[in-house]
Amino acid sequence: MGSPKKMKLMAPAESMATAVNVIEAGADEIYLGLETPGLVNLNLSGRGRSCNAKDQAELADIVAYANDRGVLVDYTVNTPFMADTLEEMYIEHVMRGVDVGVDALIVGEFGALALVHEMDLGIPIHASVLLNNFNRGQLEMLKDMGVAKVVLPFKITIDEIRQLSDLGIELELFGQFGCSNINGTCHLIHNADESISLGLPCRANYRVSEDGRLHNILDAGTDCSLCSIGDLTDAGVSALKVVGRCMNPEMIRTIIRTYRSAIDMVQNGAVPGEIKAWVLEEIPFWMMLCDQDRCKYLKTPINDSYI
Repeated sequence: MGSPKKMKLMAPAESMATAVNVIEAGADEIYLGLETPGLVNLNLSGRGRSCNAKDQAELADIVAYANDRGVLVDYTVNTPFMADTLEEMYIEHVMRGVDVGVDALIVGEFGALALVHEMDLGIPIHASVLLNNFNRGQLEMLKDMGVAKVVLPFKITIDEIRQLSDLGIELELFGQFGCSNINGTCHLIHNADESISLGLPCRANYRVSEDGRLHNILDAGTDCSLCSIGDLTDAGVSALKVVGRCMNPEMIRTIIRTYRSAIDMVQNGAVPGEIKAWVLEEIPFWMMLCDQDRCKYLKTPINDSYI
């Protein structure tokens, strides 16, 4: 049965065009970063150059467009690294978003989090998935550091989520796609404007025997949570997030439309079997995820393989 609570849908963007795209498709909230002058590859928004708003003027336009339509804008300042030499640059980067009215900051490193907390900017702070937010103790600490919402890791179960839902801090999850590994400890960097195209190293095929056999030996990724929306909502998840900064915009639009419809169906009482039947009729290629048991947050052979 559906829950009376309504889960929000969060979509990625990296430009005005992609922001318009996902808002029209039904996103309640968007997240995006901003280019960092002086840095080339990974920047202070956690992605490479082509994966962020190009300048502060474009960011301001996106915020105005989204807010006029009741859509919130989360600003990614989730660099996975921090040092004293970056402090001034990081503060300036944060303020570029604050000055144009972003609705929240997504922070991905403890030093950066302490710095933003000290700045006392008056807008919500969200703890990025890069912080590996697996347990009650860490969530309690994050709450003490001013965090209003925590993005939980991909490698977590619905039962574990339920145990974190009574701490007075919002819980958010990635609903579609994501890393095969634990984000905060993965060093298979990609989407960082590399000079060569690495693709997705954790999803790639590797030669694992002398006879040349190829196998996706590193791939423990899960990709879809459509059948879990009702249980996740009941477990206390307030927002479902789609991976996709720098991914194909038409594919992202299709995914956002699909999740928008599925969330609305759950709100109206649809059960997992009905949602699965609906999506396979509307988008037949989705069967690939079902056939491979690429289900997030449920008991599957992939999830059972976690160490």
